[in-house]
Amino acid sequence: MSARDPRSLAVLCDRLADRLARAPQTDPDDVALTLDTGRERFDCRHAVVGHDLADLVNRLREPVGGEDAAGPRPGDPAAGVVLLLDGTSGDGPAAELPGLADALRQAEDAARQAEEAARQGEDAAPPGADVAAARAVAVQYAAARWLLARRLTPVAVRGEGRVGALAAAAVRGDLPVADVLRAAAAGLAPAPAEDAPGPREALVVRVGRRAAVDGTAHGEEEPLVLDPADGTSAARLLARLWCRGLDVDTTLGRPGRRLRLPGHPMWRRTPGEHRAEDTGRPLTPYEQRWLFYDLVRRETSGDHAAVAARAVPGPAPEAAAVAAAFTELQRRHPALRTVFGERGGRWWASAGALPPAAPDLLPADPDGDPRRLTEAVRTAAGRPFVLRDAPLVHCCVQEGPTHWALALAVYEPLTASVTPADLTAELQALLTAGPLRQAAPAPEAAAVLAAPA
Repeated sequence: MSARDPRSLAVLCDRLADRLARAPQTDPDDVALTLDTGRERFDCRHAVVGHDLADLVNRLREPVGGEDAAGPRPGDPAAGVVLLLDGTSGDGPAAELPGLADALRQAEDAARQAEEAARQGEDAAPPGADVAAARAVAVQYAAARWLLARRLTPVAVRGEGRVGALAAAAVRGDLPVADVLRAAAAGLAPAPAEDAPGPREALVVRVGRRAAVDGTAHGEEEPLVLDPADGTSAARLLARLWCRGLDVDTTLGRPGRRLRLPGHPMWRRTPGEHRAEDTGRPLTPYEQRWLFYDLVRRETSGDHAAVAARAVPGPAPEAAAVAAAFTELQRRHPALRTVFGERGGRWWASAGALPPAAPDLLPADPDGDPRRLTEAVRTAAGRPFVLRDAPLVHCCVQEGPTHWALALAVYEPLTASVTPADLTAELQALLTAGPLRQAAPAPEAAAVLAAPA
Protein backbone atom coordinates (compact mmCIF):
# COMPACT_ATOMS: atom_id res chain seq x y z
CA MET A 1 0.00 0.00 0.00
CA SER A 2 1.05 3.60 -0.49
CA ALA A 3 -0.47 7.02 0.15
CA ARG A 4 0.42 10.70 0.13
CA ASP A 5 0.68 10.99 3.93
CA PRO A 6 0.70 8.74 7.02
CA ARG A 7 -2.91 9.53 7.88
CA SER A 8 -4.16 8.43 4.46
CA LEU A 9 -1.97 5.33 4.61
CA ALA A 10 -3.45 4.26 7.95
CA VAL A 11 -7.01 4.77 6.67
CA LEU A 12 -6.20 2.84 3.49
CA CYS A 13 -4.93 -0.12 5.54
CA ASP A 14 -8.06 -0.09 7.72
CA ARG A 15 -10.34 0.03 4.69
CA LEU A 16 -8.52 -2.83 3.03
CA ALA A 17 -8.66 -4.90 6.23
CA ASP A 18 -12.42 -4.32 6.51
CA ARG A 19 -12.92 -5.25 2.85
CA LEU A 20 -10.99 -8.51 3.17
CA ALA A 21 -12.62 -9.41 6.48
CA ARG A 22 -16.03 -9.22 4.80
CA ALA A 23 -14.85 -11.63 2.06
CA PRO A 24 -12.81 -14.38 3.78
CA GLN A 25 -12.74 -16.48 0.61
CA THR A 26 -10.70 -13.86 -1.27
CA ASP A 27 -7.50 -15.22 -2.78
CA PRO A 28 -4.48 -13.32 -1.37
CA ASP A 29 -2.79 -13.61 -4.78
CA ASP A 30 -5.71 -11.67 -6.29
CA VAL A 31 -5.24 -8.95 -3.66
CA ALA A 32 -1.51 -8.77 -4.32
CA LEU A 33 -2.01 -8.51 -8.09
CA THR A 34 -4.64 -5.77 -7.74
CA LEU A 35 -2.45 -3.67 -5.44
CA ASP A 36 0.57 -4.10 -7.70
CA THR A 37 -1.18 -3.38 -11.01
CA GLY A 38 -2.38 0.00 -12.14
CA ARG A 39 -2.02 1.96 -8.90
CA GLU A 40 -0.09 5.15 -8.44
CA ARG A 41 3.01 4.88 -6.24
CA PHE A 42 3.30 7.36 -3.36
CA ASP A 43 6.13 8.00 -0.90
CA CYS A 44 4.38 6.86 2.29
CA ARG A 45 4.43 3.08 2.05
CA HIS A 46 3.48 0.00 4.03
CA ALA A 47 3.53 -3.73 3.37
CA VAL A 48 2.41 -6.73 5.37
CA VAL A 49 3.41 -10.38 5.02
CA GLY A 50 1.20 -13.29 6.08
CA HIS A 51 0.55 -16.97 5.44
CA ASP A 52 -3.19 -16.62 4.69
CA LEU A 53 -5.91 -14.00 4.35
CA ALA A 54 -6.76 -13.95 8.07
CA ASP A 55 -3.12 -13.39 8.92
CA LEU A 56 -2.92 -10.52 6.42
CA VAL A 57 -6.07 -8.89 7.84
CA ASN A 58 -4.62 -9.01 11.36
CA ARG A 59 -1.36 -7.47 10.16
CA LEU A 60 -3.24 -4.72 8.31
CA ARG A 61 -5.01 -3.74 11.54
CA GLU A 62 -1.70 -3.29 13.36
CA PRO A 63 -0.16 0.20 13.54
CA VAL A 64 1.83 1.08 10.45
CA GLY A 65 5.39 -0.18 10.81
CA GLY A 66 6.76 -3.41 12.15
CA GLU A 67 9.09 -6.26 11.42
CA ASP A 68 8.02 -6.85 7.84
CA ALA A 69 7.26 -3.25 6.83
CA ALA A 70 9.19 -0.07 7.25
CA GLY A 71 6.07 2.10 7.41
CA PRO A 72 5.90 5.61 5.96
CA ARG A 73 9.66 5.88 5.58
CA PRO A 74 10.46 6.33 1.88
CA GLY A 75 13.94 5.30 0.86
CA ASP A 76 16.24 6.71 -1.76
CA PRO A 77 16.02 4.33 -4.74
CA ALA A 78 18.16 6.74 -6.74
CA ALA A 79 21.15 5.48 -4.74
CA GLY A 80 20.79 2.17 -6.55
CA VAL A 81 20.96 -1.44 -5.45
CA VAL A 82 23.91 -3.82 -5.42
CA LEU A 83 22.94 -7.47 -5.73
CA LEU A 84 25.45 -9.54 -3.75
CA LEU A 85 25.59 -13.33 -4.18
CA ASP A 86 27.36 -14.67 -1.11
CA GLY A 87 28.10 -18.14 -2.52
CA THR A 88 25.91 -20.16 -0.15
CA SER A 89 22.69 -21.93 -1.06
CA GLY A 90 22.07 -24.67 1.52
CA ASP A 91 20.37 -27.83 0.36
CA GLY A 92 18.16 -25.98 -2.11
CA PRO A 93 15.26 -23.54 -2.11
CA ALA A 94 12.17 -24.22 -0.03
CA ALA A 95 9.93 -23.24 -2.95
CA GLU A 96 10.30 -23.65 -6.69
CA LEU A 97 11.89 -20.75 -8.54
CA PRO A 98 11.40 -20.20 -12.27
CA GLY A 99 14.31 -21.66 -14.18
CA LEU A 100 15.73 -23.53 -11.18
CA ALA A 101 14.90 -27.01 -12.46
CA ASP A 102 16.60 -26.32 -15.79
CA ALA A 103 19.64 -24.80 -14.06
CA LEU A 104 19.97 -27.83 -11.77
CA ARG A 105 19.76 -30.20 -14.74
CA GLN A 106 22.46 -28.16 -16.46
CA ALA A 107 24.52 -28.38 -13.27
CA GLU A 108 24.23 -32.18 -13.25
CA ASP A 109 25.21 -32.33 -16.93
CA ALA A 110 28.15 -29.98 -16.31
CA ALA A 111 29.33 -32.14 -13.40
CA ARG A 112 29.23 -35.27 -15.56
CA GLN A 113 31.13 -33.52 -18.34
CA ALA A 114 33.76 -32.22 -15.92
CA GLU A 115 34.19 -35.65 -14.37
CA GLU A 116 34.55 -37.29 -17.79
CA ALA A 117 37.09 -34.65 -18.90
CA ALA A 118 39.11 -35.08 -15.72
CA ARG A 119 39.06 -38.87 -16.09
CA GLN A 120 40.39 -38.58 -19.62
CA GLY A 121 43.08 -36.10 -18.56
CA GLU A 122 41.75 -33.33 -20.77
CA ASP A 123 41.62 -30.76 -17.95
CA ALA A 124 44.09 -29.71 -15.34
CA ALA A 125 41.43 -30.12 -12.66
CA PRO A 126 41.80 -32.97 -10.20
CA PRO A 127 39.81 -36.17 -10.81
CA GLY A 128 36.14 -35.97 -9.97
CA ALA A 129 33.66 -33.11 -10.20
CA ASP A 130 32.47 -30.52 -7.72
CA VAL A 131 28.77 -31.29 -7.99
CA ALA A 132 27.91 -29.29 -4.87
CA ALA A 133 29.53 -26.14 -6.29
CA ALA A 134 27.68 -26.50 -9.60
CA ARG A 135 24.35 -26.92 -7.79
CA ALA A 136 25.10 -23.94 -5.54
CA VAL A 137 25.82 -21.76 -8.57
CA ALA A 138 22.57 -22.93 -10.18
CA VAL A 139 20.54 -22.07 -7.06
CA GLN A 140 22.13 -18.64 -6.64
CA TYR A 141 21.71 -17.86 -10.33
CA ALA A 142 18.01 -18.85 -10.30
CA ALA A 143 17.35 -16.83 -7.12
CA ALA A 144 19.04 -13.74 -8.56
CA ARG A 145 17.16 -14.03 -11.86
CA TRP A 146 13.91 -14.34 -9.91
CA LEU A 147 14.67 -11.07 -8.15
CA LEU A 148 15.42 -9.34 -11.46
CA ALA A 149 12.07 -10.57 -12.77
CA ARG A 150 10.42 -8.88 -9.77
CA ARG A 151 11.51 -5.49 -11.20
CA LEU A 152 14.62 -5.21 -9.03
CA THR A 153 17.18 -3.37 -11.20
CA PRO A 154 20.62 -3.42 -9.56
CA VAL A 155 23.38 -1.03 -10.50
CA ALA A 156 25.84 -3.89 -10.09
CA VAL A 157 25.92 -7.65 -9.43
CA ARG A 158 28.86 -9.08 -7.56
CA GLY A 159 29.72 -12.32 -5.75
CA GLU A 160 31.65 -13.52 -2.75
CA GLY A 161 33.91 -16.55 -3.03
CA ARG A 162 34.29 -18.80 -6.04
CA VAL A 163 30.66 -19.89 -6.16
CA GLY A 164 29.27 -16.36 -5.70
CA ALA A 165 31.63 -14.92 -8.30
CA LEU A 166 30.65 -17.58 -10.85
CA ALA A 167 26.93 -17.04 -10.22
CA ALA A 168 27.37 -13.26 -10.50
CA ALA A 169 29.17 -13.67 -13.82
CA ALA A 170 26.21 -15.65 -15.16
CA VAL A 171 23.69 -13.11 -13.88
CA ARG A 172 25.62 -10.22 -15.44
CA GLY A 173 25.82 -12.11 -18.73
CA ASP A 174 29.62 -12.16 -18.76
CA LEU A 175 29.53 -15.90 -19.52
CA PRO A 176 26.80 -18.30 -20.67
CA VAL A 177 25.16 -20.19 -17.83
CA ALA A 178 26.30 -23.55 -19.20
CA ASP A 179 29.94 -22.41 -19.27
CA VAL A 180 29.68 -21.07 -15.71
CA LEU A 181 28.26 -24.35 -14.44
CA ARG A 182 31.00 -26.35 -16.17
CA ALA A 183 33.60 -24.08 -14.60
CA ALA A 184 32.04 -24.58 -11.18
CA ALA A 185 32.02 -28.36 -11.58
CA ALA A 186 35.63 -28.33 -12.79
CA GLY A 187 36.83 -26.28 -9.83
CA LEU A 188 37.68 -23.21 -11.90
CA ALA A 189 37.17 -19.57 -10.90
CA PRO A 190 36.00 -16.67 -13.08
CA ALA A 191 38.20 -13.77 -14.11
CA PRO A 192 38.16 -10.88 -11.61
CA ALA A 193 35.31 -8.45 -12.27
CA GLU A 194 35.25 -4.70 -11.75
CA ASP A 195 34.33 -3.90 -8.17
CA ALA A 196 30.78 -2.60 -7.62
CA PRO A 197 29.80 0.37 -5.46
CA GLY A 198 30.10 -0.34 -1.77
CA PRO A 199 27.28 -0.44 0.81
CA ARG A 200 27.64 3.29 1.57
CA GLU A 201 26.71 4.22 -1.99
CA ALA A 202 23.86 1.74 -2.50
CA LEU A 203 21.45 -0.66 -0.88
CA VAL A 204 22.94 -4.15 -0.70
CA VAL A 205 20.59 -7.08 -1.33
CA ARG A 206 22.22 -10.38 -0.44
CA VAL A 207 21.33 -13.78 -1.85
CA GLY A 208 22.34 -16.77 0.26
CA ARG A 209 22.08 -18.39 3.68
CA ARG A 210 25.12 -16.74 5.28
CA ALA A 211 23.42 -13.36 5.07
CA ALA A 212 20.38 -14.67 6.95
CA VAL A 213 22.56 -16.08 9.72
CA ASP A 214 25.11 -13.31 10.14
CA GLY A 215 23.38 -10.17 8.82
CA THR A 216 21.60 -9.03 12.00
CA ALA A 217 24.88 -8.85 13.88
CA HIS A 218 26.00 -5.83 11.88
CA GLY A 219 23.15 -3.49 12.82
CA GLU A 220 19.74 -3.11 14.37
CA GLU A 221 17.80 -3.30 11.13
CA GLU A 222 17.04 -6.61 9.46
CA PRO A 223 19.30 -7.04 6.40
CA LEU A 224 17.89 -7.17 2.88
CA VAL A 225 18.17 -10.90 2.25
CA LEU A 226 16.84 -13.55 -0.09
CA ASP A 227 17.62 -16.92 1.48
CA PRO A 228 16.94 -19.65 -1.12
CA ALA A 229 16.44 -22.17 1.70
CA ASP A 230 13.78 -20.05 3.44
CA GLY A 231 10.43 -19.95 1.70
CA THR A 232 9.30 -16.79 3.56
CA SER A 233 12.36 -14.62 3.00
CA ALA A 234 11.32 -13.64 -0.54
CA ALA A 235 8.07 -12.00 0.64
CA ARG A 236 9.82 -10.25 3.52
CA LEU A 237 12.54 -8.94 1.22
CA LEU A 238 10.11 -7.55 -1.35
CA ALA A 239 8.07 -5.90 1.41
CA ARG A 240 11.16 -4.15 2.76
CA LEU A 241 12.28 -3.05 -0.70
CA TRP A 242 8.80 -1.65 -1.41
CA CYS A 243 8.85 0.35 1.82
CA ARG A 244 12.28 1.73 0.91
CA GLY A 245 10.80 3.26 -2.23
CA LEU A 246 11.59 0.61 -4.87
CA ASP A 247 8.66 -0.32 -7.11
CA VAL A 248 9.26 -4.07 -6.99
CA ASP A 249 6.66 -6.65 -8.00
CA THR A 250 5.19 -7.80 -4.68
CA THR A 251 2.97 -10.50 -6.22
CA LEU A 252 5.87 -12.98 -5.83
CA GLY A 253 5.33 -13.78 -9.50
CA ARG A 254 2.14 -15.75 -8.86
CA PRO A 255 -0.92 -15.34 -11.12
CA GLY A 256 -4.14 -13.75 -9.99
CA ARG A 257 -7.09 -11.67 -11.13
CA ARG A 258 -7.99 -8.05 -10.48
CA LEU A 259 -10.47 -7.20 -7.75
CA ARG A 260 -12.30 -4.04 -6.78
CA LEU A 261 -10.52 -2.86 -3.64
CA PRO A 262 -10.74 0.38 -1.63
CA GLY A 263 -8.93 3.36 -3.10
CA HIS A 264 -7.04 6.20 -1.49
CA PRO A 265 -9.05 8.39 0.92
CA MET A 266 -9.86 11.89 -0.26
CA TRP A 267 -10.08 14.41 2.56
CA ARG A 268 -12.47 17.36 2.62
CA ARG A 269 -10.64 20.66 2.93
CA THR A 270 -11.31 22.93 5.88
CA PRO A 271 -12.51 26.50 5.23
CA GLY A 272 -9.65 28.67 4.09
CA GLU A 273 -7.41 25.74 3.29
CA HIS A 274 -5.80 25.91 -0.14
CA ARG A 275 -4.38 23.02 -2.06
CA ALA A 276 -1.32 23.34 -4.23
CA GLU A 277 -1.97 23.25 -7.94
CA ASP A 278 -2.26 19.70 -9.28
CA THR A 279 0.59 19.15 -11.68
CA GLY A 280 -0.56 15.65 -12.58
CA ARG A 281 1.00 12.23 -12.19
CA PRO A 282 2.64 9.72 -14.51
CA LEU A 283 0.31 7.14 -16.00
CA THR A 284 0.15 3.84 -14.19
CA PRO A 285 1.33 0.72 -16.08
CA TYR A 286 -2.31 -0.32 -16.50
CA GLU A 287 -3.27 3.03 -18.01
CA GLN A 288 -0.20 3.04 -20.25
CA ARG A 289 -1.03 -0.37 -21.68
CA TRP A 290 -4.55 0.61 -22.76
CA LEU A 291 -3.64 4.10 -23.91
CA PHE A 292 -0.69 3.07 -26.05
CA TYR A 293 -2.70 0.23 -27.58
CA ASP A 294 -5.49 2.63 -28.58
CA LEU A 295 -3.06 5.27 -29.82
CA VAL A 296 -1.36 2.76 -32.11
CA ARG A 297 -4.51 1.03 -33.29
CA ARG A 298 -6.61 4.19 -33.53
CA GLU A 299 -10.39 4.28 -33.21
CA THR A 300 -10.29 1.35 -30.74
CA SER A 301 -10.80 3.37 -27.56
CA GLY A 302 -14.55 3.06 -27.98
CA ASP A 303 -14.14 -0.69 -27.57
CA HIS A 304 -12.63 0.02 -24.16
CA ALA A 305 -15.45 2.25 -22.96
CA ALA A 306 -17.37 1.12 -19.89
CA VAL A 307 -20.93 2.14 -20.76
CA ALA A 308 -24.21 2.14 -18.83
CA ALA A 309 -27.57 3.27 -20.21
CA ARG A 310 -31.11 3.43 -18.89
CA ALA A 311 -34.55 4.62 -19.98
CA VAL A 312 -36.56 6.85 -17.65
CA PRO A 313 -40.31 7.42 -17.96
CA GLY A 314 -41.58 10.92 -18.45
CA PRO A 315 -40.41 14.01 -20.33
CA ALA A 316 -36.69 14.70 -20.68
CA PRO A 317 -35.14 17.37 -18.44
CA GLU A 318 -34.24 20.75 -19.84
CA ALA A 319 -30.83 21.02 -21.52
CA ALA A 320 -29.61 23.48 -18.88
CA ALA A 321 -30.65 21.09 -16.10
CA VAL A 322 -28.77 18.22 -17.74
CA ALA A 323 -25.66 20.36 -18.13
CA ALA A 324 -25.80 21.53 -14.50
CA ALA A 325 -26.32 18.00 -13.18
CA PHE A 326 -23.48 16.61 -15.30
CA THR A 327 -21.18 19.39 -14.10
CA GLU A 328 -22.03 18.56 -10.49
CA LEU A 329 -21.34 14.88 -11.18
CA GLN A 330 -17.91 15.77 -12.56
CA ARG A 331 -17.21 17.93 -9.53
CA ARG A 332 -17.90 14.97 -7.26
CA HIS A 333 -15.84 12.45 -9.26
CA PRO A 334 -12.34 13.49 -10.44
CA ALA A 335 -12.29 10.50 -12.81
CA LEU A 336 -14.78 12.37 -14.98
CA ARG A 337 -12.38 15.32 -15.26
CA THR A 338 -9.20 13.32 -15.79
CA VAL A 339 -7.30 13.90 -19.02
CA PHE A 340 -4.20 12.25 -20.44
CA GLY A 341 -1.53 14.48 -21.90
CA GLU A 342 2.10 14.36 -22.93
CA ARG A 343 4.85 16.66 -21.73
CA GLY A 344 8.57 16.21 -21.66
CA GLY A 345 8.29 12.98 -23.64
CA ARG A 346 6.17 11.35 -20.93
CA TRP A 347 2.43 10.83 -20.53
CA TRP A 348 0.67 12.29 -17.49
CA ALA A 349 -2.84 12.21 -16.02
CA SER A 350 -4.44 15.19 -14.30
CA ALA A 351 -7.89 16.25 -13.19
CA GLY A 352 -8.79 19.57 -14.76
CA ALA A 353 -11.04 22.41 -13.65
CA LEU A 354 -14.76 22.43 -14.31
CA PRO A 355 -16.46 22.03 -16.65
CA PRO A 356 -14.21 19.79 -18.81
CA ALA A 357 -16.98 18.01 -20.71
CA ALA A 358 -20.55 18.72 -21.72
CA PRO A 359 -23.42 16.27 -22.29
CA ASP A 360 -24.54 15.39 -25.81
CA LEU A 361 -28.25 15.97 -26.40
CA LEU A 362 -29.31 13.75 -29.29
CA PRO A 363 -32.23 14.81 -31.51
CA ALA A 364 -35.57 13.70 -30.09
CA ASP A 365 -36.98 10.45 -31.49
CA PRO A 366 -40.79 10.82 -31.71
CA ASP A 367 -41.20 7.09 -32.43
CA GLY A 368 -38.57 5.72 -30.06
CA ASP A 369 -39.61 3.11 -27.51
CA PRO A 370 -37.51 2.67 -24.33
CA ARG A 371 -35.34 -0.07 -25.86
CA ARG A 372 -34.65 1.92 -28.99
CA LEU A 373 -33.79 5.04 -27.01
CA THR A 374 -31.46 3.08 -24.72
CA GLU A 375 -29.56 1.54 -27.62
CA ALA A 376 -29.25 4.92 -29.33
CA VAL A 377 -27.66 6.65 -26.35
CA ARG A 378 -25.51 3.60 -25.58
CA THR A 379 -24.11 3.62 -29.11
CA ALA A 380 -23.51 7.37 -29.06
CA ALA A 381 -21.75 7.27 -25.67
CA GLY A 382 -19.57 4.34 -26.72
CA ARG A 383 -17.88 6.22 -29.54
CA PRO A 384 -14.05 6.55 -29.51
CA PHE A 385 -12.53 9.00 -27.06
CA VAL A 386 -10.19 11.86 -27.79
CA LEU A 387 -7.22 10.38 -25.92
CA ARG A 388 -5.05 13.48 -25.71
CA ASP A 389 -5.93 16.54 -23.59
CA ALA A 390 -9.66 15.77 -23.42
CA PRO A 391 -11.94 14.30 -20.72
CA LEU A 392 -12.33 10.54 -21.09
CA VAL A 393 -16.08 10.52 -20.49
CA HIS A 394 -19.20 10.79 -22.67
CA CYS A 395 -22.74 11.62 -21.53
CA CYS A 396 -25.69 11.29 -23.93
CA VAL A 397 -29.38 12.04 -23.50
CA GLN A 398 -32.27 11.48 -25.94
CA GLU A 399 -35.98 12.17 -25.58
CA GLY A 400 -38.79 9.93 -26.85
CA PRO A 401 -42.59 10.10 -26.79
CA THR A 402 -43.03 8.47 -23.37
CA HIS A 403 -39.48 8.04 -22.05
CA TRP A 404 -36.07 9.63 -22.17
CA ALA A 405 -32.77 7.76 -22.15
CA LEU A 406 -29.47 8.50 -20.45
CA ALA A 407 -26.03 6.92 -21.05
CA LEU A 408 -22.57 7.43 -19.55
CA ALA A 409 -19.30 6.03 -20.88
CA VAL A 410 -15.96 6.16 -19.04
CA TYR A 411 -12.59 5.07 -20.40
CA GLU A 412 -12.04 1.68 -18.75
CA PRO A 413 -8.62 2.45 -17.15
CA LEU A 414 -10.32 5.21 -15.08
CA THR A 415 -13.05 3.02 -13.58
CA ALA A 416 -11.21 2.23 -10.34
CA SER A 417 -13.52 4.10 -7.98
CA VAL A 418 -16.46 4.78 -10.28
CA THR A 419 -18.73 2.59 -12.36
CA PRO A 420 -20.97 3.90 -15.15
CA ALA A 421 -24.00 2.14 -13.63
CA ASP A 422 -23.58 3.99 -10.34
CA LEU A 423 -22.86 7.25 -12.15
CA THR A 424 -26.00 7.08 -14.27
CA ALA A 425 -28.07 6.42 -11.16
CA GLU A 426 -26.42 9.36 -9.40
CA LEU A 427 -26.94 11.63 -12.41
CA GLN A 428 -30.59 10.64 -12.64
CA ALA A 429 -31.01 11.40 -8.94
CA LEU A 430 -29.45 14.84 -9.46
CA LEU A 431 -31.86 15.53 -12.29
CA THR A 432 -34.95 14.45 -10.35
CA ALA A 433 -33.94 16.05 -7.03
CA GLY A 434 -34.67 19.57 -8.19
CA PRO A 435 -33.03 22.45 -10.04
CA LEU A 436 -29.27 22.80 -9.78
CA ARG A 437 -27.30 25.96 -10.20
CA GLN A 438 -24.61 25.83 -12.85
CA ALA A 439 -21.40 25.13 -10.92
CA ALA A 440 -18.64 27.69 -11.26
CA PRO A 441 -15.26 26.49 -12.49
CA ALA A 442 -13.08 25.19 -9.66
CA PRO A 443 -10.20 27.51 -8.74
CA GLU A 444 -7.79 24.60 -8.71
CA ALA A 445 -7.70 21.04 -9.93
CA ALA A 446 -8.95 18.36 -7.54
CA ALA A 447 -7.03 15.30 -6.47
CA VAL A 448 -6.13 12.85 -9.19
CA LEU A 449 -8.17 9.67 -9.24
CA ALA A 450 -6.62 6.67 -7.51
CA ALA A 451 -5.34 4.04 -9.95
CA PRO A 452 -7.63 1.16 -11.06
CA ALA A 453 -8.45 -1.51 -8.54
